[in-house]
Amino acid sequence: MKENGVFTKGVHVLSTVLFVLALLLAVVFGASRLLGMKSLVITSGSMIPRYPVGCVVYVRPTAPEQLAVGDDITFELTADTIATHRIREIDAENQQVYTYGINNKDANGNPINDANPVDFDYIIGRVEFSLPVVGYLFILFGETGGKLFILGLLLLSFLLDRVGSHTKNQTKKRSAEG
Repeated sequence: MKENGVFTKGVHVLSTVLFVLALLLAVVFGASRLLGMKSLVITSGSMIPRYPVGCVVYVRPTAPEQLAVGDDITFELTADTIATHRIREIDAENQQVYTYGINNKDANGNPINDANPVDFDYIIGRVEFSLPVVGYLFILFGETGGKLFILGLLLLSFLLDRVGSHTKNQTKKRSAEG
């Protein structure tokens, strides 16, 4: 009888862990949209150590007049490339900001400024916060297979909980009969 109790508790713990894992993944991937932010994965080292490769930055749309020198912003570098760099200067008259990657340095260790200014129209927003390493999961679970995996975790969690409840009920039923 005790073996069934251990099995039931084990199944319950496993189903709870799977449910919490699936819930955490859903929050990490979906919460940004609910909060009006865009989540993006850092794929280059220009902002190390602030944003290491593989971290996720959460970017909130921000009006250019609310930005300040020293803010980290995300912007469209080209039609198919998005970058996150730090503002070094704001040119309100020409509606542009000048940026640099904090890890891009010359031989003397001085920051190298980006070659071109960023027009206000190309600014996506200011980085609000980041989560290290999560970007790798983001890439994996952002695909259809990853979404199916999260759904599968939830389903498996539910099924394990049902198996645990059924086993517990069967054990009680046998105890009552015996």
